[in-house]
Amino acid sequence: MVVNDRVPLNINQDKANRKTLNSKFIKIFHQNIRSIRNKTHELISHVYPDLPHVICLTEHHLNAREVGYVVIENYTIGAHYCRSDYQKGGAIIYVHNSLKFTNIDLSDYCNEKDIEICAIKISTNLQKICITAIYTAPSGNFTYFLRSLDNVLKNLVSSSTCLIICVW
Repeated sequence: MVVNDRVPLNINQDKANRKTLNSKFIKIFHQNIRSIRNKTHELISHVYPDLPHVICLTEHHLNAREVGYVVIENYTIGAHYCRSDYQKGGAIIYVHNSLKFTNIDLSDYCNEKDIEICAIKISTNLQKICITAIYTAPSGNFTYFLRSLDNVLKNLVSSSTCLIICVW
């Protein structure tokens, strides 16, 4: 599933970054990647030349030791969740280097297979934007997922913040 969400963006970008991100809206790309290993060039070739500001990937299949070694040029890892007991799964958010962001720690809500979630906050001149990437395995406990998601939303939702949810 690919999502290109448009939220107004008013961030001063230097000339080098304007060449790669030329938009007054924030562009968010979400993909259930089913393993990011050896796919970063293919991923960027699919979105080039209209690069997104934020890339949300679910089911990245990386463990905590590997996550720092998977680099997407011109992007920084903004937030991630990796499984420790089971293989595969996970969620990760890459943010273009031209944007300033804050990682939102949602690790207390995570439970492998049931809800694997990470989030960032971007503050622009116009508004605050919270972006989440969420994965739940088909074999996960859907009731637990819904209860946890409800708790996350209670924590994140505010009248001054636009909430964007990328879920698979």
